[in-house]
Amino acid sequence: EIYTLSLHDALPISPNASGLAWASGVYLPSATPATISAFGTWRGRAVDVVTAWGNRSTWNDIVDPAFLYQQWKGTTKKMAFGVPMLPESVAGVSLQACANGDYNSYWRQFGTNISSYGLGDSIIRLGWEFNGNWYKWQATGQPATWAACWRQIVTSARTTAPNLQWDWNVNRGVSSGLADPTQAYPGDAYVTTIGVDSYDMWPGATTAANWNTQLNGPQGLNYWLTYAQAHGKKLAVPEWGNVTTGSSPGGDNPAYVTDMNTFFKTNAPSIAYESIFQANTVGGNYGTNGHYGGTNTPVPHAAATYKTDF
Repeated sequence: EIYTLSLHDALPISPNASGLAWASGVYLPSATPATISAFGTWRGRAVDVVTAWGNRSTWNDIVDPAFLYQQWKGTTKKMAFGVPMLPESVAGVSLQACANGDYNSYWRQFGTNISSYGLGDSIIRLGWEFNGNWYKWQATGQPATWAACWRQIVTSARTTAPNLQWDWNVNRGVSSGLADPTQAYPGDAYVTTIGVDSYDMWPGATTAANWNTQLNGPQGLNYWLTYAQAHGKKLAVPEWGNVTTGSSPGGDNPAYVTDMNTFFKTNAPSIAYESIFQANTVGGNYGTNGHYGGTNTPVPHAAATYKTDF
């Protein structure tokens, strides 16, 4: 067969509702389809991906977050769920027991439940930020065990939800937990995308040098982009955003927003999705309850730039 290239063929056509060359998402606290739609209306582009979490105290919280799945049943958005590898309030659970396959029945049921709500093609950010030392499933000191646990979970869940997408999700920079997260990589067959959470801190990108650290420094954005490409995967940035609290925050920093936008544009064919984080826990939210920008945000300049750039 012989194909001719027309002008129509030459123009990039985005499959995303946002119209961007990559899938663009948001985390909103207590999000509903209506609040996600309102955020899209404010920024002038529909949202492609919704980042969400359920509770994580018990096995039932992980296996059957019915309130969360019911909220998003029938959605046209791609869901990205943060899913713990272990419940945080159940005594005696361990990565080693997970690696041994002791919890596989829970994960088979997890797959059954998520599929029953029509969400069986969701993104699962399993054990996100495992290279830090702030979650029960941290891989510190036991990366091989962590990776084996991941493989058991994915293998089990695939028996009942074969179309789930599995995002192996680190925190940017050399973390206080596992210094080399690649030691916990479970293998290409068990991973759909490589993810990196990257906020405007450690350091805040208030200077060109600081942005270069975020971009090109140890385990920076470009490091993980290259790592993903080497494994035949696309890069996700499941959490990013402005920060006004904690250590070395960038504050109301519109340059960071523009820099991130440039990173996504430059590498669009290699970007799976990105999701701006809008909880006030980091202090960089652009507003609440459908009211964004202006006096409704502690970062008005960054919010205005986001609205323009995204």
